[in-house]
Amino acid sequence: MSSEDKLKASVESIMRSPAVTAQFSDTVSSVVERMVSYDIGSVVITSGGAPVGMVTERDIVSKIVRMNKDANKTLAKDVMSSPLITIEANKSLADALRVLRDRKIRRLAVTRGGALVGIITERRILEYLAST
Repeated sequence: MSSEDKLKASVESIMRSPAVTAQFSDTVSSVVERMVSYDIGSVVITSGGAPVGMVTERDIVSKIVRMNKDANKTLAKDVMSSPLITIEANKSLADALRVLRDRKIRRLAVTRGGALVGIITERRILEYLAST
């Protein structure tokens, strides 16, 4: 399959599902524990079951480590990137890459009708495109 054909594949076909989530009221240290246990670089933050933001490794470094804040006392809602940038599951990988490029981000929450169903990363797309 050519890279051009692969770019037509749906986001849903290669997304990580389900997305790892945490509550907006969870501490950053508990979010970091999820990242470590799942070996991932971001966690989707929810409030009342709805996705509202994302905490990434960069958020932790720039907003906790660099600012000398206590990860046990700081809440996810205080460091998350928001609003959460999403893409519908049926969109193409080419569409996802355009959003990632235009927004200068590396991860997208994947939704179906507004409900969180997964996450897609720049790395996951590139690995898929590079595979034979």
